[in-house]
Amino acid sequence: MQKKEIEVFSEASNAAIVRMPGRRFPGSVIQGDSLSHLRWLAEDLRNRLRDHSEEDLRDTAQELFELLDGRLRHYVAVLDAEGIPLPFNRPPPPEPELKAEEEDPG
Repeated sequence: MQKKEIEVFSEASNAAIVRMPGRRFPGSVIQGDSLSHLRWLAEDLRNRLRDHSEEDLRDTAQELFELLDGRLRHYVAVLDAEGIPLPFNRPPPPEPELKAEEEDPG
């Protein structure tokens, strides 16, 4: 293990934004338990798609999207506040959620 000084832009719980020495852009720190959960969601989606099972598939996909989207939007907000250009294209604004009665027109 090495001890190094890093730049800390955000210490938000489960969403720290830091820049390692020698890097141009900051990174988003994912705690081990959060990383494990994201991997589990991705594996669950993969397995359900492979098995052609659609029950609860949308809920799992939505949860994975929301977790990743939230982290990305936090990252963008922190870099914007620091005046650091994004290392990728700016994501589109969030879409409004569909309400249950809007999902099924029939």
